[in-house]
Amino acid sequence: MQHQLLWRLALYYGDQQKQVLAQSLVESFDIFANSDLVSHLLPVQIIRALWSEQAGRELAKIACEQRVNRTELLNTIREDLPVSIPLFSKFTEDITPYFTTIRSPNQQQLKWLLSCLDEMSESQQIKAVNHLLTNVSNHIAKNHSLLVDWLRHNYRNGEKWYKLSDPARQRLREWIGGINYGDFQKLVNLILNKLDLQKFESNRLSSRRDFWANYSNRFERLRILLPKTSQIAIGYQIQDDVDLLEDDGSDPTEVCIFDFGEWFAVEFFRGRGGETRLFPKNSTNEQILFGESTLSVKRIRCLGGDKHDHEFLWQFFCRQWLTNKGINPNPGTESYRNPTADQLQQRENRLERWKREIEYLEREARAAANKKTAKISLNSKSS
Repeated sequence: MQHQLLWRLALYYGDQQKQVLAQSLVESFDIFANSDLVSHLLPVQIIRALWSEQAGRELAKIACEQRVNRTELLNTIREDLPVSIPLFSKFTEDITPYFTTIRSPNQQQLKWLLSCLDEMSESQQIKAVNHLLTNVSNHIAKNHSLLVDWLRHNYRNGEKWYKLSDPARQRLREWIGGINYGDFQKLVNLILNKLDLQKFESNRLSSRRDFWANYSNRFERLRILLPKTSQIAIGYQIQDDVDLLEDDGSDPTEVCIFDFGEWFAVEFFRGRGGETRLFPKNSTNEQILFGESTLSVKRIRCLGGDKHDHEFLWQFFCRQWLTNKGINPNPGTESYRNPTADQLQQRENRLERWKREIEYLEREARAAANKKTAKISLNSKSS
């Protein structure tokens, strides 16, 4: 009898079939549903959701609490309630609107959201992702890299990217960049705290961390390469994987490779040279910089690319250099003051020394590469 009553109540509220139930039974349902004996039952909770003004939102809330997507929820109640009710099909539209009302979602709630998104049709999913991107705060995205990784995998490249609204695309860029810049920032802070650096080295690293903060929206991907000593000291404290930087006799340094969309930027943290290098994004450079399991300082320098110093006033000129490549800082970033004639002369003096240093390091790198090639050739002939 109770089963039949619940079934008919679901039809009454969910399918507007008023003739299936006496009005007296409808009016007494609220008392029945609030009793301790039945209020916890899933079918009862669902009927109360169908009764509410925001039925779809309430159904999404129940699905979230049960940690099930729409299909799993319907399979669970199939024997107790008529799953053909139109509201059961439509409440997919309310999943992301409900999720965005959760002030501090936990990992389980996030996994529920992704499960719901995965089962949606493409048109439903694009609508849901548009709403998600434009209504979830950057703070939540920063604390849930799993969400950002899912969005990057499904929407950053391919046709779906162009089906998002302009504000949604901009927000996704910001989320991806924020996560990646956060990893870069954490790495710099760990180096500053864990390694015994000279003061000028610490100042140099701090200035780079602050400079690249102005480009956080542009960080599409990040690869971290650490020498063995640094990996032992700090590697386990970085959540994402870090790769070992092969020892080729160069000065000890950490290396970060940034993917800026059309360009790859390589940042050498320490040692002689200490430059930033830009490489156009093509399949060859991508395979080497993001695909090769082992990289070394000399291997990277052998690739050439455009390079920029970190000498006096480097921030002012580096921003111009990046802008000329189409790499612009975040909106609202303050401009640097124009240098004085005296400052420009100071910079020019230091820049000459840096240029000679870089030329030497590049010759050294090419010599090492030629020696390695000759050795490989000799071994292949002897075999």
